[in-house]
Amino acid sequence: MNLFIKSAALIAFLANSGVNASSRSSSSNEVTYYFDSELARDPDAVPTSAYSMSTGKGTVTVRRDGTVTMNIMWIIRGDDGPINEENALNGIHLHTGNEYTNGPILFGFCGQHPLPSFGGTCQQGWPSHSAQTGTQYEGKICDMNIPDCYNNGQTSAAEAAELLIDGEMDMYVNIHTTKSFDANKRVGDGALGLIRGQLSLEAKARPAGSNNDEVAPVVSSTSREMESALRGGQM
Repeated sequence: MNLFIKSAALIAFLANSGVNASSRSSSSNEVTYYFDSELARDPDAVPTSAYSMSTGKGTVTVRRDGTVTMNIMWIIRGDDGPINEENALNGIHLHTGNEYTNGPILFGFCGQHPLPSFGGTCQQGWPSHSAQTGTQYEGKICDMNIPDCYNNGQTSAAEAAELLIDGEMDMYVNIHTTKSFDANKRVGDGALGLIRGQLSLEAKARPAGSNNDEVAPVVSSTSREMESALRGGQM
């Protein structure tokens, strides 16, 4: 009888251990990581941007299952603009690389010819009377078998998310326009973009209650600016 009771207790313990391990793994997958990026000219990597006055802010949210989203706002200034049919905002990407290099695309968020669409065209600005000055995009892994994609497109979205979270590689966000594409092409460079900014980890958060942790919602600096700004994205 005692042997039966001990066996039942052991089975119950092992079952609960499995549930707890599964719960811990699930909670780990639910952690959301927030990365901020301040976009501006970077003449060391993009010489044609040396005199650009355009700027932007982006927040990239990442989960281990490969879900990546981007909240981004931008202001195209001076000779970089205006954004119109002849000068479209034609690409927003997340690349590997530091501030001195032009690396391959890891995730794309939007685009149009001659750049990949990654699911849809980029918003071309915001009405001056609108409080909206930023747009959220769902990231798409760059999976084309070409050198312009990280690892020639052979990396899954979940694997790419791990690269972001681990922080062992430098990453940057950049914005492309028709004018910047043409300017880089004239000097023999590829699609280097107009403005860019390195990613930095801003915060991470779990859903409230996971692993008995009560975590307040994280509001990034970009989100705060999007909520408070009252003007459009173009000057």
